Amino acid sequence: MRELLREEEQKEQRLPLKAAEPTPRKLAVFSVLSLATALLESLGLSPHGKSCQSQRRLEASEEPDPNLTPDEQKAHIRKRTCTDVFCVLLFAGAIVGLFEVLRYGFQNGDTRRIYYGLNWEGELCGLDEPVKDKPLLYWCTKPGDSTLSEDLLNNFSLPTELKDPSGAIVSLINKIVTPGEALDLLHPICVASCPVDSGSFHPCLQSVNTEKGTKSFDGSFLQTSDFISKLVQDVETITFAHRFCMPKESFAWTIETLNETVEGTATEVMYGLAEIVEARKIFLFTGCMAVVLSYLFMFTLDCLAFPVVYTTLTICVVGPIGASLYFIYGAFHQEISTALIEDAGWNVVLPEAITTSDRNWDIICSILCLILGIGVACFWCCKSKSINFVIVAVKATIRVLYDVPTLILLPSLNTAARAIVLILAMWGLALVVSVGEVAAYDIHSWVPQGLARTFEHTQDERLYILYYIFACAWIYELLLALQQFVVAYTVLIWYNAPLNNGKKKVPCAPIVRAAFMGLTYHLGSLAFGAVLLAFFRIIYILVTFFYNQNKKNEDEQTNGVVKAATACCCCCLNCFEQVLRYLNSGAYVMVAVNSDNYCQGADRAVKLMLTEFVAIGALEGSTFLFQTLGNISIPAAGGYLTYLMVTQLEQFNSVASVDYIAQPKVIAVAGGLVCLGVSMSFMSIFDTVSDAMLFAFMTDEDWRKQHGLPPNPNIPENLMGLIKAGES
Repeated sequence: MRELLREEEQKEQRLPLKAAEPTPRKLAVFSVLSLATALLESLGLSPHGKSCQSQRRLEASEEPDPNLTPDEQKAHIRKRTCTDVFCVLLFAGAIVGLFEVLRYGFQNGDTRRIYYGLNWEGELCGLDEPVKDKPLLYWCTKPGDSTLSEDLLNNFSLPTELKDPSGAIVSLINKIVTPGEALDLLHPICVASCPVDSGSFHPCLQSVNTEKGTKSFDGSFLQTSDFISKLVQDVETITFAHRFCMPKESFAWTIETLNETVEGTATEVMYGLAEIVEARKIFLFTGCMAVVLSYLFMFTLDCLAFPVVYTTLTICVVGPIGASLYFIYGAFHQEISTALIEDAGWNVVLPEAITTSDRNWDIICSILCLILGIGVACFWCCKSKSINFVIVAVKATIRVLYDVPTLILLPSLNTAARAIVLILAMWGLALVVSVGEVAAYDIHSWVPQGLARTFEHTQDERLYILYYIFACAWIYELLLALQQFVVAYTVLIWYNAPLNNGKKKVPCAPIVRAAFMGLTYHLGSLAFGAVLLAFFRIIYILVTFFYNQNKKNEDEQTNGVVKAATACCCCCLNCFEQVLRYLNSGAYVMVAVNSDNYCQGADRAVKLMLTEFVAIGALEGSTFLFQTLGNISIPAAGGYLTYLMVTQLEQFNSVASVDYIAQPKVIAVAGGLVCLGVSMSFMSIFDTVSDAMLFAFMTDEDWRKQHGLPPNPNIPENLMGLIKAGES
C-alpha cells in the first residue's frame, strides 16, 4: 500500500502545474534561497537536516546496478561504489614504504648475522673479513698443568715447529698446553673445521692484563690491555647445526640426559616419527573421516541444539544454587549435626564439607552463588525469546555450511595465506634487525658466549623496524578482514536466496564473487578496519613489553605503580581489541549490503548491536560452547577410530604386512591431531558465519521495517516461525 501511495505522489509531482506570475521580489527571494542552498550543499549540509549529497547517493544506491548478479539484487545489495578510497592510497603508500625498508635491509643487513657464531673479539665466524674462512665456533678448554714434549708431539702427530707471520721458524716443543677438564665458555674462537681428535691445536685466550696510564690535568688517561693467549691442544668435537663445535663427551652426556627424561629411548622416538611419516595412507583416511565426523557433529547439533542449550542453562541455574546450599551446610555443619542428634534423635555423623573453613566467608560465598543462580534463572525467564532466536540462528548457521560447503575451505585458504605472510614477515624482520651493530650478550654465567647477541641500532633504524612491524601487522589484519567480508557477503547471498522445497538455491562458489567484490570495491574499507586493529595490536605489544620488563625488576616497591598501570593498560587494550574485532564483523556486513564506507557501516552496526545486545551475548556464549564441544569430541572420536583401525585391521596389525604399525598409540595421537586441525577449521568458520547470520537478520529486519514490508519470505522456516510467534 505504501508503495502505491508513493507512486501516486510521484505521478502527482510530474503533473504540469500552472506557473505563477514572477515578480522582482519573488525572483530576488528565490535567488537568495538558491544561493544559500548551493552553499549548504557545498559544505555537505542541508536545510532539511540531511546532506543533499548523501540523499543523492541514497537515490543512486536504489538504482539497479548492472554489475550485480540477480542473486545479489535479491539480497538487497545496493549499487556498488568504491569506499574509503583514501585508505587504499594510504595502504599502497604503506606497501611502498615497506619495500623501501626491505631495500635498506638488503643493502645493509644480512640474516646470517643473527645465527652465525660470534667469537670473543666480536667477529662473526664466516662473515667478517678476518675470519671469513673460519665459519665454525669452537670453545677451547682451559689449559692443563703440563705441556707437550717433543715425544708427545710426535705421538699426537703434532708439528714440532711452525712459521710465524714474519716467516721465522718457531719451535713448538713445550709450547702447546694439554687440555684441562673444563671448557672456557667465555672466549670462543672461530675455526675452519671442528677438531676430530687431539692431533691439532689452536691459540686460546687465557688472560687480559690492563695497565692504566698517568692522568693528565683534565682527568683523561690512556689505558692499554694485553691479551695473552696460549696454544692449547684440541679435544674431540662434533659439528652441531653446521655452525658450532661441541665437545663429544659433553654432547653425548646431553643426549643421554634427554633419553632419560623422555619416555623411551631416542631410537624409539625416531622410529615413532618414521612410522608417522610412513602412515600417509592412514592420515589421508583420517582426514576424510574427520570431515565426515564434523558434518555428523553439525547434524547432531542441528537436532540437539535446543536440548544442549537448555541443559547448559539448567546446569547454570542448579549448579550455583547447589553450591549455595553446600556452603550453607559447611557454615552450619556443627549446628545441623547437633540438631539431628539431640533434637531428632538420629545417631548419625554427618560428613564435613570442604569449604573455606570460615563461617563468614562460607555465608558470603553462599549468597553470591544464590544470586548467580537466581540471576541466570531470571535471565532464562525474561529472555527466552532471545535464547530461542540464538538457537535458531545456530541451526541456520549449520544450514549455511550445508548449502555452501566451500565456506569450509575458506579458513584453511586464509590460514595458509596468513602463514605465508607471517613467514615472509619474520624473514624480512630478521633482515631489517640485522642492519645494526652486533654485540655479545650475556644471558647467564653457564650459557656459552658466542650464541646470544644484541644489535645496536640508530634512531632511524629503530623507526624502520617499528614501521616494518606495523605494516606487516596491517597486511595480516587485512587478510582477516577479507575473510570476514567474504563470509558476510556469502551469508547475505544465502540469506536472501529463494527457497525451493525447503532448500536454498545458492549460486556456485559465491566466495569467489565475494572476494572479488572485497578486493575491488571495498579494499579501502577493509584496510580501514585492519589498520585500527594493527594500531592497537602494536600498542598492546609495546605495553606488554614494558610490563614484562617491570615484572622482571626485583625492586617491587619502586615499580608497583608502573606494574599496575601497565597491567590495566594491557587488559583495556585487549578488551578494546576484542570489541573492535566484533564491531568489524558487523561493519563489513553493512559495507556488503549498503556499499557504505567503514565509518557509516560501523555506525549502523553499533546501533543494531545496542538494540540486540542480549541476543549477541547469548549467541557468543552458545557458539563458544558448541566450538568447545566440537574441538573435543571430533579429535577424540577420530583418534579412537584411528586406534581401532590400526589395531583391528590385519593390514596394519600383522607383522608380515608391509603396512604393519608397531606403535598404534603414536599413530592414534597423530590421527587425533589431524582431526583437531579439521575440526578447528569447521568450528572457526562456524563462529564467523553465526555472527554474519545474526547481522544479516538484523539488517534485513531493519530495512523491511523502514520500507513497511512483511518479513522476508526466503528465510528459514524455523526462523520464520519464531518471528511469527513473537509478533503474535
